[in-house]
Amino acid sequence: GLVDHLLSEASLAEQGEILKAIVCPQLEDADACMAAIDMWFGDMASCIYNHFVLEGDVCARLGLCKKASIFTPRDWTCEECTDVLARTSAYMSEPETIAEAVEYLQGDCFCGAEGHTADCPGLVSTVLPIALPVLSGVLVDQTAELCQEVLGVC
Repeated sequence: GLVDHLLSEASLAEQGEILKAIVCPQLEDADACMAAIDMWFGDMASCIYNHFVLEGDVCARLGLCKKASIFTPRDWTCEECTDVLARTSAYMSEPETIAEAVEYLQGDCFCGAEGHTADCPGLVSTVLPIALPVLSGVLVDQTAELCQEVLGVC
């Protein structure tokens, strides 16, 4: 499904490179940002995509809960896939979603996990508000590719 694709090694590497190119230069310590993304982005992405796309209310918001599970194989059209990704992307950029994501990552899933330092919550609150809109843009930019790879449409 979509989350498995987004969390694949190749996709995580690509998303990480995009964040390092776009987000890190906007921060005071770009080098530290790049190192943090190299080290932690996979864990952050896992928390975010699993929580917001799978456990979250994305399917309810998109009105798709009735149609079987949102990202499981069924007969999708290209238009439906494109529409779902556009709406998922918009949801990821909303201030409420970003605030919830910051709070969620500052909790047990990410900052509460082993190996994190006291500056984790600050890092999350600095990076995530810039990173989530960038990642949502990646979803839009890669819509055709994602719909083809994940669902075999478009």
